Amino acid sequence: MTRFSIIWVFAATLLIASIARADIVYYIHPDGSDDQPGTSIDQPWKTLARASQQIYKPGDRIRLAAGKIFDGPLSLGAKSSGTPKTPIVIESYGEGRAIIRAGVGDAVHIENAGGVEIQNLVCIGEDCLLNHGCGVALVNTLPNNVRLSYLRIRNIEAKGFGREIPHGDAPDGFQPPQGAGIFVGGVAIDRSKSGFEDVEITGCDCHDNAYFGILITGCWDEHATRYANANITIRDCRTYENRGDPRYLKNHSGSGILVEDCDGGLVDGCVAYENGALCDAGSGGPCGIWTGVANRVTIQNCESFRNHTGKAPDGDGFDLDGGCTNCVLQYNYSHDNDGAGILVYTYAGSPHQHQNNVVRFNISENDSTRKRQYGAITVGNDGSGISGLEVYHNTFITRQPAEGVVNLRGRELGVAFRNNAIISLGKAPLIRADHKNPKDMVFQGNLYWSAGGGDFAQIAKDNIPDLLTWRLAGKEMLDGKPVGVFTDPHFDLNSNRGRPGELARFSKLTAFVLPPDSTHRGLDLKPFDIEFGLRDFRGKSIAPDDRPAIGACH
Repeated sequence: MTRFSIIWVFAATLLIASIARADIVYYIHPDGSDDQPGTSIDQPWKTLARASQQIYKPGDRIRLAAGKIFDGPLSLGAKSSGTPKTPIVIESYGEGRAIIRAGVGDAVHIENAGGVEIQNLVCIGEDCLLNHGCGVALVNTLPNNVRLSYLRIRNIEAKGFGREIPHGDAPDGFQPPQGAGIFVGGVAIDRSKSGFEDVEITGCDCHDNAYFGILITGCWDEHATRYANANITIRDCRTYENRGDPRYLKNHSGSGILVEDCDGGLVDGCVAYENGALCDAGSGGPCGIWTGVANRVTIQNCESFRNHTGKAPDGDGFDLDGGCTNCVLQYNYSHDNDGAGILVYTYAGSPHQHQNNVVRFNISENDSTRKRQYGAITVGNDGSGISGLEVYHNTFITRQPAEGVVNLRGRELGVAFRNNAIISLGKAPLIRADHKNPKDMVFQGNLYWSAGGGDFAQIAKDNIPDLLTWRLAGKEMLDGKPVGVFTDPHFDLNSNRGRPGELARFSKLTAFVLPPDSTHRGLDLKPFDIEFGLRDFRGKSIAPDDRPAIGACH
């Protein structure tokens, strides 16, 4: 045989082997048998325990019979890794979705493996206060800051999951409880920043879990200089009635979506409601949708409403929490939450400086329903300070007796409020600050209105009765000239808001649109080096040279 023939035969053998591997499909059906090969629909395996013993190769598919119930977990380890082009796929076959009954553990557990797609499954825990796992858990325990790549989680329903402590008997101080409908993150054995990148979670419903609907995180490190996870996308997901664990008092529980320890992320078109009601922690409470210890994470086109807390603080709609840099909240609707509609906050010991974040074209309506120490928007510093925070073209409106529609806590608040509609329909002051001279606080070009006769502002113990006095204090001035207005915006607040949670109605929300004859235009933001975007909250286009109307809707 010639040398050319030998090479050809060898290459052909590799090609055939590759093709054969890519075509392997494993079937699981309750009427099957674990003694069967599992590689045809007529000879399926019976249990997920048998499926968990198999070593899978890139391109393999694991298919569970739709409408059938299987006892979990389904577990894959590091030897069962796929690639972005040839992922390992876990899915249902037939009409509908297979159900994994997890008992007190995980339903699907993937450890130290990337290149995985999980789709079209229902994951059920026994009870969120008895369960100690997750619906879908993708865990990286590898040391030395290793990121695993390519995860896709689609059309998963996960409910009834609770508390999970990584590494067996590790104490709470090592890592907070992480029970979630969907968990993606690093729990590295050396506590390094191992995690995942190129992750997409789409079309999932996570509800009736104790700690989180969806959680992205990594190992805590107060001195971190890097992030465990990168390039995370969560789209078109619903997280609701994740009520918290009243037994866990050290920190928060009961949030909808938290993206944490992440460099580059997007939460888009998601809904969070009725979360957090059982959280009784002494410090730190739940939130509908939030991010923290994060860089370049955007939360947009989302709705967060009727989120709660028990004895704990918070119960907020949206939050850019401690350690956020270059993050954006935009085109979101928050309403009827216990705490702040929008919280921007940093704390002592945050791993990263809180800086250069943006809050724009959002609506907060009737928030701070129960926790009066918050406002429609609360900006707070209990750490090393906030800098470069730009808050513009939002509508903040409440009828609640909150501590200010705009509530400011602490010093070192480097924040600029421009072109916002700040409206109190009750007795709440428009602005409330607990320090007399918060550093670097700017107000320019805003529309103010108080229908209930409350003070314009309360700064420490000083009451400021009106806009004129506010200007004498150096606010609402630009280049020595007065800006901003105190006037009734004449919003049509009796208009129909539509059904909460149906995001398509955003374009039809006319309640917060200034009348056609309104002359209230915002400041030109270009001199402040602000790129304010090409559309408003409702999707209406804004020409680059326009001076758009004050508030979120134009």
